[in-house]
Amino acid sequence: MILLLFFTFTARRAWAVHVVAGPLVGSITPDSARVWIQLSTSDRVKVRCFDVTTGQQVSAMGTTVLGPAPFIVNAALNDLLPDHDYRISLVVNGKPLALPPPLVIIHTVPAYGSYKPVHIAFGSCADTGVYRAKTIWQSIAQLQPQAFIFAGNTAYLPRQLSRFPYTYIHAYNFILTRYDQSRMFGGLRKLFSVCPVYATWDDRDFGTPHSDSSFVFKHDSFLAFEQFWPNPAYGSGTTLGTFCHFRISDVAFFLLDDRSFRVNPTDKARGKMLGTRQLAWLKRHLLTSNATFKVLVDGDQMLADYPGHESWGNFPRERRNFIHWIFGHNVSGVVFLSGHRRFGELTRRKANPNGLDQYPLYDLTSSSLAAQPMPASQMLAWPNAQRIGAPVFEHNFGFINVGGPPGNRHITLQLRNAQGNVVLSKTILASDLQGQ
Repeated sequence: MILLLFFTFTARRAWAVHVVAGPLVGSITPDSARVWIQLSTSDRVKVRCFDVTTGQQVSAMGTTVLGPAPFIVNAALNDLLPDHDYRISLVVNGKPLALPPPLVIIHTVPAYGSYKPVHIAFGSCADTGVYRAKTIWQSIAQLQPQAFIFAGNTAYLPRQLSRFPYTYIHAYNFILTRYDQSRMFGGLRKLFSVCPVYATWDDRDFGTPHSDSSFVFKHDSFLAFEQFWPNPAYGSGTTLGTFCHFRISDVAFFLLDDRSFRVNPTDKARGKMLGTRQLAWLKRHLLTSNATFKVLVDGDQMLADYPGHESWGNFPRERRNFIHWIFGHNVSGVVFLSGHRRFGELTRRKANPNGLDQYPLYDLTSSSLAAQPMPASQMLAWPNAQRIGAPVFEHNFGFINVGGPPGNRHITLQLRNAQGNVVLSKTILASDLQGQ
């Protein structure tokens, strides 16, 4: 009997709920925050939010986490104050459950309409299943950005469709496992503790290389991605995708989905990367935005042209029409961030020499965070007449600083190496990103 009780107690302890991954802070606003936690099993859960200064509870959300796995808590915390620090605690089935270190501090963004400094980091190509070094993630965390943006390839799915399971349900579970393995990488914990994280995808976390909207498991990929990244939204209305937007101070960020609506061009005039409905959403928000800078983030490069390789340049009609739309509607302050390339660079599309109310467009490309960088010996194979400075053929991440008083704001675009050292930098005045 004693032996039976021992085994019963041991089994219960083994089955006891625990935190598998997280906490991860996702979407934040001046008065709200979204918190993601993965548990080991289903249960009744309450996330409580406390003011760091006073220690008082200011918000809480209760929910029942249901199966099957993964068992995800995606808690929306409201009634917060702008530019303020909070911590969370977790109660499971009526009992406190310790959160794994390091301590996560939620810092809400300044009130909209303010002109406080903005500093965010971004990058792409995080093959953490192969590249396990933590240096680059520690360097990002040490800078304490107000947000980090994954610009595609947050995890890596197989290169060949034959390596996916045959049925939809098995493929979905297979993709979930890849995301689960990526989220367990210890190098991300410190980054997740210091800032909220946003993400969009590119080909390797969507499907096979260079895949488009015809990818057979695209819906399963979308459902898996949505489970693991607590973005502010997933599309608009009935149009589902990984596109969304958020704002910090006077900077608006628009994360774009370059896979869900992509039709790879057999006829270049008919090919689409972003698609009609996503572009309509983007244009609508750009027209109504009063942000000083509108930062558009995509997994593929937006301005550089490398024939035979993926970029928006493979869809010249869609890109040309959108750029003409920007200037035709006097949308100021547009800047692009991108990934995918396996090296970093800054591309500038010069203003039209004939005037026509155009200003220069910049695209800062950061790749790779944790994937094999392109060898520097291949530099001559990647000519870019629009490039500013030298390309960066080592692990890198992007860092964006916005500062200055109202009416005289500036944005600095940087690439930093794995040690956090600045290897490329360009400062642009807001006044230079306006039509003449």
